[in-house]
Amino acid sequence: MIIDTMNLKKYIYKNKILTYIILKSEYIFIKENKRIIFNYFKKKKEPIKQINITIHHNNDWKNIFHQLKQQNLFSTIQLLNITIYDSILSQYLQNYLNKLKYYSNEKNIKIFYFPNLNCINQCSYFFYCYIKNIGVIINNSLSYTKNIHYWIQNTLKKNNINISSSAKKFLLTNSPINIDLFANLIENIVFLYPNTLITLNILYKYFKTIKVFSYYDWIQSIVLAEKNKTINILLKLKIQKYDFNILINSYKTLIYIILFYKKRIIIPNNYINSIKYKKKIMQLSLFSLIRKNNIKIIILALKLLKKIELCIQNNKIEIIWMHLKTLSIILD
Repeated sequence: MIIDTMNLKKYIYKNKILTYIILKSEYIFIKENKRIIFNYFKKKKEPIKQINITIHHNNDWKNIFHQLKQQNLFSTIQLLNITIYDSILSQYLQNYLNKLKYYSNEKNIKIFYFPNLNCINQCSYFFYCYIKNIGVIINNSLSYTKNIHYWIQNTLKKNNINISSSAKKFLLTNSPINIDLFANLIENIVFLYPNTLITLNILYKYFKTIKVFSYYDWIQSIVLAEKNKTINILLKLKIQKYDFNILINSYKTLIYIILFYKKRIIIPNNYINSIKYKKKIMQLSLFSLIRKNNIKIIILALKLLKKIELCIQNNKIEIIWMHLKTLSIILD
């Protein structure tokens, strides 16, 4: 079964779902999907343990199987948030996913997310067969605008935001263009304008005062060795609630590029998903960065990236941002 975010709650309350596969979703929908799933199991009034696991390499699969073997079948529900960064649905990936089927039960609930998977339509048949009778595919691509409108309406209602019809129309009309920007705006409105009627004029004023940053701004300042600026941009990204996974992957791509030009490594095949970062990063002048940073510094950066992976698994969000701050200034 394929479902979208706005119909997910109704569907899971009527069906027994053990496996969720999230495809083609914006960050706000990923959070919303996970929130809906968590609240469903929370209502069962049983102990729930949320575990975040990331898969960058084949060796990372050991973490999942180790976690499943440690589970206490008589008490805690394990909600496994599994983010897989492979860019292709290789035979290896299919084998690991099929192996996980043997651990499907009411105490092991798996949520898969594939942020970098290419040719999703070609993978549809495998996923459809995979979740048959035990799961659901969550895909908003066919109802993207409707789901954005659903999220906005729901967020406004949930936070008791009093908003004029013209301001609301502005949000609904423009949000599909840059949903991350508008999601951040709506969340900030709650704190900036409590007990206030939100008008179109207030929204216009807000847009004039903000500058929205992306991973590219952060990486560019690192390459230019503008350390103070890099820290400031990172702080703004944190305030924007920017997806730190994007920052981690773009930084990792930068490190791989440096090592490649130092002729120390070949970029791993399963990291071809970095091409969306690589194309933009390669537009920067990297010569000085490559020349100034020796292998010891690069190894230190890689160790920090590994620590971040462990923090993601343990949901230590503040420590992740702390390590990103260190990575911001570690290169010369």
